[in-house]
Amino acid sequence: MVKSRGDTERDIRTLFVNSANKNWDVLFPFFLMAYIATLNSTTKYSPFYLLHGREMPIPTNENLKAKISKENSSHSQRLENLKASIRSA
Repeated sequence: MVKSRGDTERDIRTLFVNSANKNWDVLFPFFLMAYIATLNSTTKYSPFYLLHGREMPIPTNENLKAKISKENSSHSQRLENLKASIRSA
């Protein structure tokens, strides 16, 4: 069954309703990511897998942590360099 544009818009509105009904455009990318990463009951593959031939890499808290190398852990030197650059500018 092919959905009309109105049907699709109603589906999106029911998924992302806030008190002002104005946040669907902010949340839609997250819904889309979840949808394309979810296994389809018929194909047993996610849409992302069928398109790219691999599962979608989903960010985790571990992926999002700042990576500071041990040799560059001295922030004071970087800060001093930044201050010197700002003074000269």
